[in-house]
Order: sequence, then structure tokens, then C-alpha cells
Amino acid sequence: MEKILDIIDDYIIILNLDCNIQFCNKKLLSKLGYKIEELKNINIEKIFNDSVSLNIDLIKNNKDKNLKMDLELGCKSGEKLLIYGEFLLDDFKGKESIFIVGKDLCEKSYIREDLENILDNIQLNCWLKNIDGEYVYVNESYAKELKDDRLNILGKKTSDYWDEKMCNKFIEMDKEVIQSKKYQLTQSYSKQGDTDLWVETYKSPIFNKDNEVEYIFGSTKDITLQKKLENKININNISNILMKNNSKNGVRDLLNNLGENILNYFECDGTSVMLVNKEKSCLDVVVNCGKSNTYKDGEEILKIDLDKINDLDDIPYLNNINSVEEIEYEPLKKYMMINQIRNIGIYNITFNSETIGFLVLTCFDENTLRFNKFDYLKTICDNIGVMIKSHTLSKELQSEFEKRRKIEGELELFLDISVDLIARVGAKGDLKYINGYWTKVLGWTKEELLSMNIMDLIHDDYKEEYKIIIEEGKFDTGCIVNKLRCKDGSYKWIEINYKILRNEGTFVLTAKDLSEQRKQKKERKALEEAIQMETLKNEFFANISHEFRTPLNIILGTMQLMQRNIERSKITWDDSLNLESHINYIKQNSYRLLRLVNNLIDITCIDSGYLKLQSGNYNIVDIIESITLSVAQYIKDQGINLIFDTNCEELVIACDPDKIERIMLNLLSNAIKYTDKEGFIYVDLYADDENVKVSVKDNGTGISKDQLGIIFDRFKKIDNNLNRKCEGSGIGLSLVKSLVELQDGRIYVNSELGVGSEFTFELPITFIEEDSKMISERKVSESSQIEKCNIEFSDIYS
Repeated sequence: MEKILDIIDDYIIILNLDCNIQFCNKKLLSKLGYKIEELKNINIEKIFNDSVSLNIDLIKNNKDKNLKMDLELGCKSGEKLLIYGEFLLDDFKGKESIFIVGKDLCEKSYIREDLENILDNIQLNCWLKNIDGEYVYVNESYAKELKDDRLNILGKKTSDYWDEKMCNKFIEMDKEVIQSKKYQLTQSYSKQGDTDLWVETYKSPIFNKDNEVEYIFGSTKDITLQKKLENKININNISNILMKNNSKNGVRDLLNNLGENILNYFECDGTSVMLVNKEKSCLDVVVNCGKSNTYKDGEEILKIDLDKINDLDDIPYLNNINSVEEIEYEPLKKYMMINQIRNIGIYNITFNSETIGFLVLTCFDENTLRFNKFDYLKTICDNIGVMIKSHTLSKELQSEFEKRRKIEGELELFLDISVDLIARVGAKGDLKYINGYWTKVLGWTKEELLSMNIMDLIHDDYKEEYKIIIEEGKFDTGCIVNKLRCKDGSYKWIEINYKILRNEGTFVLTAKDLSEQRKQKKERKALEEAIQMETLKNEFFANISHEFRTPLNIILGTMQLMQRNIERSKITWDDSLNLESHINYIKQNSYRLLRLVNNLIDITCIDSGYLKLQSGNYNIVDIIESITLSVAQYIKDQGINLIFDTNCEELVIACDPDKIERIMLNLLSNAIKYTDKEGFIYVDLYADDENVKVSVKDNGTGISKDQLGIIFDRFKKIDNNLNRKCEGSGIGLSLVKSLVELQDGRIYVNSELGVGSEFTFELPITFIEEDSKMISERKVSESSQIEKCNIEFSDIYS
């Protein structure tokens, strides 16, 4: 039992009949700061901070109705623990013991019994009816009025207790409350023998969540004394101020009407109604009639102390008429003098001993109230209090219903915009509720889905699994993955999380569409495989390129050695063999292979991110001009005219001259390939404030517009004729584009078939600040330059 008591969220103390502590649960020990060994067998009164003394006989006598009281316990730290405790007798370890079950005092809850006790102790007949006119609650006072047992009254109607005339009147008033959805306040007169009887009846609607009247709360009050007072002071129907048709208007209108009538009947100069504002700790003036509208400097008297607002017995000027000389409260006295108020009457408006406001009557000069009937004015204040509290209660109830409707509406909205499928399903699989995402995912309308069974949507392969979970499942929560049928006949993978509510015969589920996730997973796998394949391909190209380079260097070295020996006449041959021509063929094709190998290695390095620029501050004009002049003789030998032009003689920018040389040689090689004899190749350099543009233009065969989009793609070749005068691998322009972009530049082409092509690349005009040495001239050996040209132009055949 002790283990169970330790996990209970209440404070538990168990005492023997001598009031010595036998057990405290962990929650209480933690709060008090003690260990059980420190408290066991000591008397409970030693940890009480007040002088509470437990009466064992009292507890035993209330065995069937547990004794309850507020307790103050002392903590080890010296602090106080206030709890609301309930005492009961029960066995603990085979002995009769006292159990104290407590909560923090601030957690004390009020149950229906407490509310009924309140209604039983007020001087009103109270009841609650449903819209069919059946009593669902009556307080003790009303049960005595009906001369019947309270439980016997429940379920009966007005006609069971009242004569036909009164019954019809009550039913008519009930209908008015239901139809108007507003409270009603009426007075009725009857004669019992020689005695006059006046009764005031109040009825108010209680609304459900749909803002429809579900119950009617009613109360009656004997106002015979009030009516007699009215007759004595010759005021006709002043209490009707709180009733008549005005009761259908707002409370402010009722209070204003009341103020005007009091002003007239009592012949005072001003009336005001002030209500307590607890949030601001002040009085709110809700009604000012007569001269009260002109009063000023009243801010000070409107300030209140909430702690003292319900303890007003010591205020001598309350509930009476007092002259300015009799007022001792300086702020009020000053207020009266400023506004020339001679006499003032302040009457507190209460409800159940709680002050909720004040009725204030003021008179100028020597004017006093025509009538000064405290009992009557107090009755009016009580009526105001009941009316305001009833209106506030009705308003609060309606506000709570509104909040509930709003919360339900927001929840419905959240469910509808949720990216998950949310549903409530009956035990037999019928869909009772679905959110809007079901229609988006599966394509069915909401009406179609609500008319279907969940089994109609589940794929045949998974229906048996679903049945086992619902009918034989050992766990009330879980997750399954299956396929649901769409309206177009296709199936989507859905992950379903469910919770079975066995007591309600339903279960709720949230589901997530996995179709896109699975598609992305498949695409990601394909992408990873493609990346892996590309990596393997790059590694293969790199390895094979390096493998080619070694034998190519040997072949080229051998050819150069043979050519040198031929030039020195160390090798002789029969002229018919044409050996020199064959050596040149071998050399040219070796260069061609070396060019392909170099390009493959560079492309692989660029893709892998290993190719690094050797940038410096160089004269770009000198670089372009030198490269162009180095191939001028070769181009002239091909029967083509070469023209170089620039708009500046010197321009230093940050660049890699070797990469610029590769770019230019490749573009010039392409221009030579596709330009006929007597044609022209133009190399232009133009610089502005931000960029330098270099173009290589020819008037050769040109490129068709449909092929311009792939000109820089890798392994794409424009000329596919078998009998062409040049060869190529289709990676040259792709490499050029990559080399330009490595230097933060861009390259583009303009071409027209039969007219010619123009390739232009742009580089930004930047400067490397760290490079203190600016290189204005770039020295390259003539043999090295020729070697590079031979390699780059190796795929051009004469």
C-alpha cells in the first residue's frame, strides 16, 4: 500500500488513534523537507503551525461524512505549508488509523455540493428547468415553497404544482426567455386570505455550445415589504425600473433608467452608480444622472483598497445621508466642496455579502432627500446587485460557451490544415471524422470518404494485418505502413499511427503520405549511384590518361631523336620510302593523343576540385597579343588572314596566363578548323571600367541555332561528317568554359550558319593586392610556344 500512496499526487498522512505519525507519502515529505524517520511516531500537533487539536471522537462520529478543514503545517526550513485536508478512518497495516488526504489550499476545488449549499443558503427560491419545462434542480427554499421533497420534484413540471392561471403565466414567460434569449424580470400580485403577497420573478436563459437555450434558471423573491414601503412614500412602481420591457436592454440602460427615476422620486440633484473594477482597483462610474454629469475632480475618491472593500462596517457615512461637515474622509470632503455638494448619500450595492458597487445620491445647498428610507434604498441596491450579478453570470456563461466554440473551431481549422491525415474510425471500420487532407492525398471528396469503410481503402495485401490489430491487438497504440486506394485506382504508401479507444468502441489515427518520401528515397539512391559512377569514370579517365602519357612521351621523344638524326644525316633511307612524311604523321597524331590526355586530366581535376589557378597581376593585352602573334605564321600558311585589334595598349588584371593561353589556342584552333582559305580570323580585345572582353571571330562555316545550346557541353561535336579536315573529342570548348569560369569570367558565342562564329570571353578587372610584384612581361621560350601550338593544333589536317 505504501508504494501506491507514494505515487498519489495528493498529500497523504496516516496517524494512529493517538495522533502519532505512522506514514507520510513522498510528495508531502519532499514539501516539508523531512525524512520519514524524523517524523515517524511523533505527534501530528508538533508540526502544526496553528493550535489545531484533532478530536478523535469527532472524526469517528463523521465516519460516513468525512471531516474537512484547512491545515497549516511547519516545514523543516521554517516555511509554512497550507493544505486543505479531508479526514477519514480506515485500516493501515491491520490497525484502525486516521488518514489525512490533502491538497494545496490554492488547489481546493468546489464541487456541485458546494454550489448547492450556496443556493440553499440564499434568501431566494431558485430552480433550473429544461426547455421542456421539467425541473432539473430546485434549492431547499423552493422545495419548501412547493411543499414537496426535492428529489420528487425533479422531472415534474409547473402544472404539477400551480393552478392553471399561474401555470400559463409561467409558461408564457419561459417561452419569452427562450425566444428572446434574454433574461426576464417580472412582479406578480396575489392575495392569500387578507394578506397581500408580492413576488418578484427572475428568469435567465442558459445556452449550449450552439448558442441555443438549453436551460432556464429562475428565482423568486418576496417583495411585499418593499411594495408596502412604496405605498407609504407614494412612489408608484419604482421597482418596475428593474423590470418591464427595459429588462430586454443592456444593464447600462437599466441602470441609467433607474438613476433617472431615483433622481425624480427622491428629488435629489444627482445620482450615480459606481461599480467595482477589480482589475484596476478602482470604481467605474457607469451612470451619472442630473448634476452628476457636471462634477469634476473625482479621480481620488474612485480609488479603492480591494482588501477592505467588503469590510465597510466602520465607515460612519455609509448607507446614510450626510452633510459635508459630517464627512471625515478628506478626499470625499474636498470633492463635495469643489462641486458645491451639501448632502450626500452613499449606499453599497452587494450580492451575497460581496460589495460590487455603490449608489450615490447628492444634493445642493440645503436640499435634502424628499424621502430617506434606508430599508427601501437598500432593497433597491440589493435588486441592482442581483441584476448585475445575474447579467454577469449569464455573460460569463455565454463567454465560456463562446470560448469553447472558438477553441473547437480553431481545433477543426488546425486539423484541416494539418499535413497529416487525421481520422476517427468506428470499431467496424466506418469513417466517422476525417480532416481535409484526406481529400487532397486520396482524391475522394469528404462525403465519399465518410460513406466508406476504412477496409474499402486498404490494399488487399494489408487487410488481414489491419483486422488482427483491431480485433486481437495486444497494444492500444502502434504504427503500421500500408497502401491506401486513391480515387483514380492507384495506391499510395501511408504510415498510420493509431490509438484504440476500446471503451468508446472507436480508434483515432494520424497518417502520413510516404509516396513522395519513397520517391525521393528512390531518386536519392539513383543520384548516389550516378555520383558513384561519375566518380569511377573520373578516376578511370585520370588513370588511363596518366597511363597514355608515359608511352606518348616515349614515342614523341623517339620521333624527335629520329628527326634530329635525319637532320644530321645520321640516318639515311631510300627516298621512295617517304620516311620523313611518316615520321611527321606519327608526331602529329602523338600530339593529338597528348592533347586529348591533357584535356582529360584537366577536366578530371576541375570536376574533382583539384585544379588550382596560378594567378598573378599580368598585362592581359600583352598575353593575348603574344599568343595571337605566335600562331600568325601557322594561320598564314593555312591561307587565312589574321587580324588583331585592341582599344588599350596595357591593362593589368589578376589572371592565370597559362590558362589564358589554353583558352586562346583552343578558340584559335576551332576558328582555323572551320575557316576556308582566303578567310579571316579577327582577335579583338576591348576593356571597359569593369571587364575585359576578348573575342575570336571567323567568317567560316558557322553553327546552326539549334546547336548553339550544346556547344559548350562535354563530348558534344558539331561536325559529324566522316570526311572532315579536322578531328576532335568534343571536350575542348567544355574545358575552355571551365577555365574561364575558374577565373570568375564567362564565355558565350554568336554564330550564324554560312556566315561565321564569334566566341567571346569576359574577365573581371581585378587586382591581387598581396602580389606586390606586377609582371608586365611574360617570357616564354619560342620552342615551348611552338610545342604548345603543335599540341593544340594537332587535330587540324592540311
